Amino acid sequence: MSKDAFEQEPFGMDLYRTLGLTHTADANAIRTAYRSLAKKYHPDVSFLADAHERFVAITEAYEVLSDPVARARYDRTRTSPSPKQASPHKEARYAHATETRQRTARARAEEYSRMRYEQFDAYAFDTAAGYMVPKMLGCFGIAIVALVLCGLLVWLGGVFEFTKPLVFFGLMALVAGGAYASTTFDEWHNRRQVEKKMRRR
Repeated sequence: MSKDAFEQEPFGMDLYRTLGLTHTADANAIRTAYRSLAKKYHPDVSFLADAHERFVAITEAYEVLSDPVARARYDRTRTSPSPKQASPHKEARYAHATETRQRTARARAEEYSRMRYEQFDAYAFDTAAGYMVPKMLGCFGIAIVALVLCGLLVWLGGVFEFTKPLVFFGLMALVAGGAYASTTFDEWHNRRQVEKKMRRR
């Protein structure tokens, strides 16, 4: 589209139109549209007087349309351009569920709007796999090293006839060290994810 939804119909109830889409848009198109509009209207990077309101509106739309269950309910309400329609009783229930989801999204958008744009982008758009796999591998590596060191300590204890209390306290120190290493790695990984997003700009 050459114009976004706000230039055509400001803050309409058509959540697809708010993101500049139609009701046939797939999940990837919804995510891409939201990311593009967020980059344009996030209060940290936009100089428009109504940037905050626009950012809140697109976040409300995204929170509903990016969730398959919430989207299916919205699509059965009168405000959706989808041809699917629910019975009057269910339509009222689905409309209420959509409004509740939008209120929750509004609170989240307020939180997002107070972030630096780079922080918001890293938080909102990192894939679960891209975020969790390196973290899990790092923690798994730390656990393997801790187990090897524990085995080595027990073996040395047998060879040099360490007392049991000494071996016990040595094992406890290794456990504490492993926990500290895991926490430190977790903090480093979180910082690295944000920095990686910033370098892509």
